[in-house]
Amino acid sequence: MKNNPIVSVIVPVYNVETYIEECLDSIVKQTYPYLEIIVVDDGSTDSSNQLVRKYLEDERILFIEQENKGLSGARNSGLKKATGKYLLFVDSDDYIDLTMLENLVPLMEESQADLVRFNGAAFVDGMEKTADQDYYDFSHRLKEKKIYQEDSFRANSRTFVSPVYLYLMKRSILTEYDLWFREDIIHEDELFTPQVFLSIQSMVYINAFYYYRRYRENSIMTIQSPAQQLRSFTSYLKVFKELELLYQSDTYNKEQKKLIKRQMLSIYNGLKENQSEAVSKNNEMTQIKSITLKDKSYLMLQKLWNRI
Repeated sequence: MKNNPIVSVIVPVYNVETYIEECLDSIVKQTYPYLEIIVVDDGSTDSSNQLVRKYLEDERILFIEQENKGLSGARNSGLKKATGKYLLFVDSDDYIDLTMLENLVPLMEESQADLVRFNGAAFVDGMEKTADQDYYDFSHRLKEKKIYQEDSFRANSRTFVSPVYLYLMKRSILTEYDLWFREDIIHEDELFTPQVFLSIQSMVYINAFYYYRRYRENSIMTIQSPAQQLRSFTSYLKVFKELELLYQSDTYNKEQKKLIKRQMLSIYNGLKENQSEAVSKNNEMTQIKSITLKDKSYLMLQKLWNRI
């Protein structure tokens, strides 16, 4: 690519013909030009592929076509081709603010942080009303433009959210620690993002809304069929077991383990919510020994607090 990209933007695509143009427009029209845009068509069966091809005159775009491997597989294919100093992941039914990278890249360069956090706004497709916007707003917990180093894990323990698209990160972190998305699960961010946070030395936060997350009726995260519920439970269980191994390791300090434990509690909640009758018969939940009575009490108090 001729523009010596500083940022690699990875966009996995699967059957998003209604949204892909809005997504790509928000990336190719960025006021910051030094990008490579890696679009991975993960075996789409609608017109997504043809719509992406309309953008290929832009020399910054690398288009990868592959058989369906799932979201993790598509992201990993993009990672293998990425050459930029920084990485940004954008889901193909979402879009980003046009000034996002113009503001984030100088902040990363000036602070020399491994990762920058920013806010996002969630909305329901076809509706003007936002959906649970507070979940993506970190201004009540983090100080703007402060460089978090030794206190990074303490600061993040109560503000951690797993969606990888809410972070701009150094690509070297992923290559140095050999971090990839696990391909046999959904909820892949629930494992990948904690692994990233366990690998960084510093982060910085900017109090601005740059990412717009779309919730749509037929997305993989809203299907509630028994088969999908079972798949969701199985994925959560795999993630939980991976986190459990990290927690039991001697590699991490007290603050890092707090972050891991907090994520384990979040996954435990996901397991309970996706525990179908078929799963219950296998007594999968009874195999989890690392969630104590104290932890369960904490979860109950947290639910009560959220209702206030």
